[in-house]
Amino acid sequence: MPLINLTLEHGRTLKEARRHLETAVHQVSAQFGPVVRRVEWEADRSRVKLEGIGFWLEMSVDAQAVHATGDVPILGGLLGSSLASALKQIMQQTFRNKLP
Repeated sequence: MPLINLTLEHGRTLKEARRHLETAVHQVSAQFGPVVRRVEWEADRSRVKLEGIGFWLEMSVDAQAVHATGDVPILGGLLGSSLASALKQIMQQTFRNKLP
């Protein structure tokens, strides 16, 4: 039963980080679309919860970092590992620090 817990410093303003969070959510939804059933955003767009068949995922940004926590309690194994790996890759690509 994989538990997902990722935190990455984003090196952006909070406004930019929110835009990047939206991009990351679109990428996760595109990659795992068939199993994503609901995406719920907080009013300020700094936190989002994705729920799907056998998993949940919460992602948020603050002034310094982007955070993702979630679990795949039902499907575990292959989907859990795949989701965790894909999420880490999406977050790293989406929030990669800009060059000066």
